[in-house]
Amino acid sequence: MSASLALLDGLQPADAAEVLETLPYDDRLRIFKVWDVEESADALPEMSEGGQVEVMQGLARSLATRIISEMPPDDAVDLLADLPDKTSDGILASMSPFKAGQLRRLMAHGEDTAGGLMTPDAMRLSQEMRVGQVLERLREAPESVEMIYYVYFQDEASRLTGVSSLRELIVADLNRPVKEIMHGQLMTVAPEEDQERVAALIDRYDLLAIPVVDGEDRLLGIVTVDDVMDVLEEEAKEDIYGLAGTFEIEEQKERHPFIGVLLGRLPWVLIALTIELLVAGGILRAFSGRIRDNIALVFFIPVILTIGATVSLQSATRMTVEITTDPGKRRRFRRSIAGEALIGLGIGVLSGVVISLFAWSMKGDARLGWVVGLALVIATMFSALVGSLLPLLLKMSGRDPAMASEPFLTTLMDVLGLAVYFLIGIALL
Repeated sequence: MSASLALLDGLQPADAAEVLETLPYDDRLRIFKVWDVEESADALPEMSEGGQVEVMQGLARSLATRIISEMPPDDAVDLLADLPDKTSDGILASMSPFKAGQLRRLMAHGEDTAGGLMTPDAMRLSQEMRVGQVLERLREAPESVEMIYYVYFQDEASRLTGVSSLRELIVADLNRPVKEIMHGQLMTVAPEEDQERVAALIDRYDLLAIPVVDGEDRLLGIVTVDDVMDVLEEEAKEDIYGLAGTFEIEEQKERHPFIGVLLGRLPWVLIALTIELLVAGGILRAFSGRIRDNIALVFFIPVILTIGATVSLQSATRMTVEITTDPGKRRRFRRSIAGEALIGLGIGVLSGVVISLFAWSMKGDARLGWVVGLALVIATMFSALVGSLLPLLLKMSGRDPAMASEPFLTTLMDVLGLAVYFLIGIALL
């Protein structure tokens, strides 16, 4: 125990959290029971969600309440949301009325919104102050105030009217009214704004924080860049899982890891299995007579399907990245779709020439070469077009572009490739 505490001494919260998660559960609890409450409140939010919940459920109610009370409000709300309702209600009931009320108001917002992401501890002062007065207040600011690099100003009705950076205040004349140096045109978000949109705004305009205001322009809190980094990581992970056709079931993963992963991956697999059996299988049955008459066609089916699926996934991945990283430039999306179709055509022509020559040399029949080559060109171009269009259509319908997953695209391209291949085969053979 003493060796573990000595190891944690002097570590940054993120490093301490990493060490804590390597320790056995009982040792972890013993450390939190004897550790300083402030150090516990710093390290706990850096642990995984499951690790935080385990610690809170293993500590006495009084100690858990003290630790959560010391945590930044946005981190405290995230942890309370992950705890069972009975546990979180008990912890809130044990807090001071002011702190409990503050956290309950934050918990009323959706977990994936600006309101659920924000911290109410922002530096807000009267716009009637002078620079010297503001700097004096900054020196007296409590440690709980986040992102002191921005100071927000409000009028008598508590409406947000401007913002100034710490640098601007330091270099300004001490007797100058802050009204003369503050920026009145602010980028703000509503509490119900989606967290992905908030992250995009902070990233696009290189902000350290963005204020959250209500319908009357009153400052509710701020979303800081460190919170946005967590959102970007979470969204990137979801997009990667989505493109792979797997969606993690977090509640199941915590209790039963195998079942959680299984349920996360199974839906798209079942959809792909159904479409392949009913549609792709139906196409093969419909053209079974042509296949018997031209058995060499079967040899090239895997090539047509594999190249089509690969090109469609490449196009879908590129379009998903463009949509999620820069959702505002729709004109560029049209150029991207046209560009992907052109790239698909180029890949199809080059691959088609190679495979048509191979088919011709293998069978000594130029018509077979034409069928395989032309089918590959058309299938590849359409694969690129569909792969780039699908994420954009999903986004326009209000769905996640990453739902254009690899299993779904592969299955769709199988159907498209088979249909194109055999229709061209009928026409030319």
